[in-house]
Amino acid sequence: MDKTIFDMDAENQKLRKISKTIFGESAEIQIIDPKKLKLLKQNARYFKKETFKQLIENVKNDRLLSSVPLCHRLQSGEIEVLSGNHRVQAAIEAGIDQILIIILLEALSDTRRIAIQLSHNALVGHDDRNILADLWAKIDDINGRLYAGLSSDTLNEIKNIKLINFSTPAIYTKTLTFAFTDSEKESLESILKTLGAIPSKEIHLAPLRQFDEFFEIILKTKKKFKIKNSAVALLHIIDIVKAHLGDAP
Repeated sequence: MDKTIFDMDAENQKLRKISKTIFGESAEIQIIDPKKLKLLKQNARYFKKETFKQLIENVKNDRLLSSVPLCHRLQSGEIEVLSGNHRVQAAIEAGIDQILIIILLEALSDTRRIAIQLSHNALVGHDDRNILADLWAKIDDINGRLYAGLSSDTLNEIKNIKLINFSTPAIYTKTLTFAFTDSEKESLESILKTLGAIPSKEIHLAPLRQFDEFFEIILKTKKKFKIKNSAVALLHIIDIVKAHLGDAP
């Protein structure tokens, strides 16, 4: 028996035990020759030629796949790739003869199989272009940039982003505290003593019954003027009151 096949079978026996611990009866980890896998006839996900070429180069350099293809076993016994078709193709092109895969053990209907295939293609995140441009700028050699494999479209999007370093200027601020309380007048001294720990030079006490009305006015102002910050809303309230008082006799 060929030593490579024998070793692969032995390792897969070990992986089956590990798989049961991790996945139970739902899936199995396996080492396989990528050329023995059946690729999808219809795959909605496609790579541009330049991107796929770079993927092959990355696999050649790494001698492994950076993520594990998801597969299932057909009734014929063949193992079909649900997710990771391009990675499997790249492994074949790169001359990799052993890769790690995950095989779903459940019987899949065509509907379920297609749903899994499309979900793995669709459920991907989006790049923050500013962060992407920042990270790209930190790659200082051509090989690293080639390995990153950004498409020409993506590079065109980020090339005009200018990164500017700036420090937040020191801004003078004052803190104003409004405290609403239902305490009796004789208790105000102890309340003020407690409020003294607050870093504010101006503390204004008001009856608790007025809090809801006060808060409601702030909310209405924020909604009316599409403001998110309560302090800015208070400034608008002040402007409204000043305008009203200006008309008063």
